[in-house]
Amino acid sequence: MGIVIDHDARKSDIIQKSIQLFAEQGYNGVTFQKIADSCGIARTTLYTYFKNKREIFNYAIWDVSNILVDKYDSILQQDIPTIIKLKTIMGAVLELLFDQRMMLTVILDYILAAQRAGLNTQKDITSHTIALRRIIQGLIVGGMRKGELKRANPALATDLVYSQMETAILRLTISSNADLKQLTLMMHKIIESLQKESAL
Repeated sequence: MGIVIDHDARKSDIIQKSIQLFAEQGYNGVTFQKIADSCGIARTTLYTYFKNKREIFNYAIWDVSNILVDKYDSILQQDIPTIIKLKTIMGAVLELLFDQRMMLTVILDYILAAQRAGLNTQKDITSHTIALRRIIQGLIVGGMRKGELKRANPALATDLVYSQMETAILRLTISSNADLKQLTLMMHKIIESLQKESAL
């Protein structure tokens, strides 16, 4: 009887080992052969799972995104005030990003390398962040309609919350002593600034 291979587990292992390599050597410093060697498989075997290292990189980002989408859904379905929903969702995002700091480093390295090469990465960034932006803006608009949030420009209010997350990402990426509790508290303060006084 032949050896049974768990292809999902192997694919996950390839992604995790690739992220480690990207973090250690930079996106451009990693080759398909290095990934195959790190995983203890032949390059031809690696091709049965991924076409190239860019596809591995994208899968890694989508893996993180999918975890968040599941969390969003469960939080959005709860019958709780808008402020609590915003805090809970952004807290979940920060917690996941804190756990995925290595991946953030890889993404930042990739973006900087692409920009140095004259490539426009805006489309890639937007495709990975648009779902969260829409959720934030949807909650803000809904909260304003319910009278829970101050009347304001929803796009600007969304940018305010989202920019705090970008600040957190930068800290998590470049600072070895970034504190999750402090970042969460700062996010909460930004979200609370949107709350209508009568809803306090």
